[in-house]
Amino acid sequence: MRLRAPVAAGAAVLALAAAVIAGTTAPGASWVVVPDAAFPAAMAALPAGAGGGFVYGERLTGRVMQVSGVTPDAPSSVTVFDRVDVSIEGEQRGLLGLAADGSRIYAAWTEPTGRIVVGRLEGDGDPTLIWRGPASTDRANGGHLEFAPDGSLVIGVGSLLDDVAARDPDTVNGKLLALDPDGPADQAPSVISGGWNNPFAFGYAPDGTLYVADNSGGDAPERLAIGNAGPSPEVLATWSAHTVASGLTVLDDAHLLVCTYLTRRLIPFTISGSGAMPGLARATDCSIGVIQLADGTLVYANETELRGLSGD
Repeated sequence: MRLRAPVAAGAAVLALAAAVIAGTTAPGASWVVVPDAAFPAAMAALPAGAGGGFVYGERLTGRVMQVSGVTPDAPSSVTVFDRVDVSIEGEQRGLLGLAADGSRIYAAWTEPTGRIVVGRLEGDGDPTLIWRGPASTDRANGGHLEFAPDGSLVIGVGSLLDDVAARDPDTVNGKLLALDPDGPADQAPSVISGGWNNPFAFGYAPDGTLYVADNSGGDAPERLAIGNAGPSPEVLATWSAHTVASGLTVLDDAHLLVCTYLTRRLIPFTISGSGAMPGLARATDCSIGVIQLADGTLVYANETELRGLSGD
């Protein structure tokens, strides 16, 4: 994995002021994939060998939907794959994350007791729990899932509104954690890195680098960082504008996309030896998340619909 020097914070702020705050865009032609999605807070691409397409989860209902036939030329097929029982009190509880490994699909959610849990979906409403995590809070819960190159299942856990605990290496607060996808519910995860506020948007590059767009807490700057270069974030860029990164997908070793909840931009970033620089927004209605499918198609979400976009 290549380590990179952080970019100057001032340069990143100026670049984001032009590309995000002012709303300058270079949008492509998008199309509706799912017109009536109900707050699709989690998405995961399915491998080509498993039929391609993707799954998405409705935060407030706990339903997991499977989508196939993603093309601008014909309607997509949408079916119910599974459902989990969720607690939805507060701003950031419910179904939080999805990840797919071949035909196996995993989810993270806040169960009715309010605890954050991770389980393998069996398609029958009775998931197999692989981790019973901490009690959730109204905000900064995290919950995004990704498979690491070594086969472990990574979950980002937010500070849970306790900044002191987020800096404590012996807590799960503010950590990126690696889980055994076949482990028991009482397994002890290993810590990849800590010191995060709400690492909800992250993904792995082909070279194994873990990129994270961390939401700020209070007046602290938001930041794009490497999450597996050491025990703490290796910051590539910061910005003072409160955008709330809600999704991140890696296109290749040098390019990624970040979706922002408040500014509703789909922002491309280019990674170089000097850090990470944003470009013109690819879309102005991306507020929840973004993924890249097996065939290269991009799918992004807002509160009511899922849209497709060419990966070119």
